[in-house]
Amino acid sequence: MVDLLKRIKKYFREDRVLENIFKSNYSKNVLISYTVSPFLSNKNRHTNVQESKILAKIFNELGFNVDVIHYTNQKKIDYKKYGLIFGFGEPFENSFTDTKLKRIYYATGAHVCHQNYAEIKRVEEVNKKYNINLLPKRLVPWNWSMSTSLSDSLILIGNEWTKSTYTKYTTKPVYTINATALINDNVQNIKRDLDKTKKNFLWFGSSGLVHKGLDLCLEYFSKQEDLTLHICGPMEDDFNEAFTEYFEKENIIYHGFTDVQSKKFIDIVSQCSFSILPTCSEGQATSLLTAMGAGLIPIATENSGVDIVKHGILIQELNLESLTSSIEKASKHENEKLSKISNEIEEHISKNHILDKFRLSMKNILNSILND
Repeated sequence: MVDLLKRIKKYFREDRVLENIFKSNYSKNVLISYTVSPFLSNKNRHTNVQESKILAKIFNELGFNVDVIHYTNQKKIDYKKYGLIFGFGEPFENSFTDTKLKRIYYATGAHVCHQNYAEIKRVEEVNKKYNINLLPKRLVPWNWSMSTSLSDSLILIGNEWTKSTYTKYTTKPVYTINATALINDNVQNIKRDLDKTKKNFLWFGSSGLVHKGLDLCLEYFSKQEDLTLHICGPMEDDFNEAFTEYFEKENIIYHGFTDVQSKKFIDIVSQCSFSILPTCSEGQATSLLTAMGAGLIPIATENSGVDIVKHGILIQELNLESLTSSIEKASKHENEKLSKISNEIEEHISKNHILDKFRLSMKNILNSILND
């Protein structure tokens, strides 16, 4: 019975092609190979939900009937129906059987060749250091080499660093676009006691705890009793088993998955001045952008895809020494400067990482590509 329910759920989520979702009657058709979930549910727990809906609307405004397919779908597709395919995944990679199709590759992470090696290297280092046997959690198992190298154009979520992971594999035009942040409107009411909050740091992330450097944060904060690390994100059983002793420290507080729209999220970010993310690979870390939107000052690597040098404190290398140096630098800021940086960061997010900005930038890029 459980297996049957899983198959039914997968069918409704991943094994369907959502045809002409706007019921339009244009002469052109586009297939979006990304995620069908945003069109089947109103839940908004990730920025890709709101961005997916915007993407579909833009194509419809540009005169396309819009079909949507999940990126893992292996169904045989009649590509002759489409003049354009947008996205990534198996339907996109399989489209190269039709040479007349125009393709726009949509990259939501760093290039797979960078991402997979970066995570494997990090996990290998941690396993050796602690004599454990963790496995990578964010490996991309598919080979999408044609998609990343032969598409007519590429649109990447991220910055120039993100772009650099792709340009070595393609000669085609590469465009970058900022991700959106999830914003809780109540962040406007936060009043921080900086004498207290500057001693509190938030690690806010998703799966791939080693990938996103939580092990380094645990190691550092376990030795700093005057500082507190708040952790919001899912737990991984093997990671929890390996680092149990760190989670028992009084100054390391694990909150679990935390809904950005909840009062709990506001309570946590109100206690902190900094968001910390020593990640090895992202397109553009939306969890970091979300924390920045709540006024937290980012301490992160360039691999976050966020321009940390301009808007925070850069972690130069993925090691304890660099992490220590960055946190010590953050701790030296006077309260007045912290308040000023926090306000500037919140303003930066509200101007550059909102849906209206994403919609405008994406429409301009697509117009440029389609009219070339």
